[in-house]
Amino acid sequence: MPRRITRQLNVPRQGFTLIELLVVMMIIAIAFFAVRPVFAGVITSWQERNAVRQLVSLFVAARTEAVASGKLIRVAYDPASVSFYAEVQSRPEEDRQLFEALPLMGHSEVPLPDSLAIDTMEVGGLYVAAAQMPTVYFYPDGRTDGAAIVLLKASGRTVSLEIAPATGRVRLSA
Repeated sequence: MPRRITRQLNVPRQGFTLIELLVVMMIIAIAFFAVRPVFAGVITSWQERNAVRQLVSLFVAARTEAVASGKLIRVAYDPASVSFYAEVQSRPEEDRQLFEALPLMGHSEVPLPDSLAIDTMEVGGLYVAAAQMPTVYFYPDGRTDGAAIVLLKASGRTVSLEIAPATGRVRLSA
């Protein structure tokens, strides 16, 4: 019986070697750590812009609510929670100092991110320390105490938020 001789053809193997996979994973890891600071800066910048927008909206909504409801509205800063919140005067005929929480824009408060800090705050023409819980009042006739808040970003730049006393108009400048 003759013996059959079979030839093995050089068929390339399919798949990757362990070394090839390790090299690709190292490249991905290096790229991730190289790009990570850029994404962190983008996220911080987005959080700062979002907080400033919400703060402007809170002041505008407080003025609008004061005029629409005919009630005294105040926006206060709480240094413990590092946030701004709105309150409405509930029963002025009984106690003028009695206020209750007023959720505006679907939020009960607007927190500031860690990368954003209050640099200076002026209410009614007087500088106020953030630790003193500054408060801006909005009256039913559309007036306000007026305020100027300077926020310091992580980048060192500042953003100014000004509220006109006579009109309650909120202006933002970077």
